[in-house]
Amino acid sequence: MKNKINISSLLVAMAMASLSTSALADLATGSQNITGTRTTPAYGDADLKDNAGNPGPFGPYTWDYSYTRSFDGKKLLKDIQIDFSFDAGLNYTAAQKTAYANAAKAGVASVWDNKYAVKDTSTGQVIPIFVALTTDGPFNQKVQVHAGPGRSDMLNWYTGDSASVNAHEVGHMMGLFDEYIGGAVNQYPNPTLSNDGLMGLGALNANPVMYARYYQQYYDYMKQLNPTTPFILTAVPEPSEVALLCAGLFMLMGMYGRKRQG
Repeated sequence: MKNKINISSLLVAMAMASLSTSALADLATGSQNITGTRTTPAYGDADLKDNAGNPGPFGPYTWDYSYTRSFDGKKLLKDIQIDFSFDAGLNYTAAQKTAYANAAKAGVASVWDNKYAVKDTSTGQVIPIFVALTTDGPFNQKVQVHAGPGRSDMLNWYTGDSASVNAHEVGHMMGLFDEYIGGAVNQYPNPTLSNDGLMGLGALNANPVMYARYYQQYYDYMKQLNPTTPFILTAVPEPSEVALLCAGLFMLMGMYGRKRQG
C-alpha cells in the first residue's frame, strides 16, 4: 500500500507539472476569514418526493458557514477548524478521539484535494486547490460525533460515516447548497441537482463527482487578489491519465534515443 500511495502522489505531482509551462508568476497572496449564513425557505408539497419517497414540504433550512481561505503563492487552501465532541456512550479514549479526527481529516482531503486547480493562462502557472480540517482552534464549527450509522448533518456526524459523507458536510461548512430534493437546495423551483455529485446523491458513493462549481469560490478569490490576471478553473488529470501520458512520453523518448544511436 505504501508504494501505491507514493506512486499516486508522484503521478499527481507530474500532472500538475504537465499543466504548467513556465516559471511561477509573481501573484498577490493573502488570507481571509469568511463567515456567513445560508437560508432556504420551505419548498414543495405532498406531491414532491425526496429520493426515499418522503413527501414535502421540505425545510426551511438555515446554517452558518465559516472558514479561512488563503493563497500563499503556491497553493489555494480552505481551512475549517472543527471542535469534535464525542457522545459519552462512545467511551472514547483520548487516543481514539485523535484517531477519529485524523481519519476524518484524511478522508475529507481524499475527496476534495487535487481535483481542480486555478491556472494562470498567461504564464501556465497551475495553483493546486486543497481543503484542510484542523482541530487546534479558534473553531469555525462544533461537530458532535455519535455511534454507528445515522442520518448525518453538518453538525452531527456518525462513526460509520464514509469519507464522502464527511466531505459533503464540509461542503456546507464552506457555504455550498445541497443538490437533492429534500435537502437545502438553492433557487427552487429550479435548483441545481445532481445524482452523482458530492453535494447531491453522489455523497452516498465512494467516488462522488467533484464538479467545477464546488471550486468556483477558489477561482473568485484568486480574481479578487489578482483582478487583471487571466485565470481559468481547470480539472486535474486522474493518475491513470497521467500514467498514460507518461508512458507515451517515455515511448517517444525511447524512439528518439534509438534514432540517435542509429
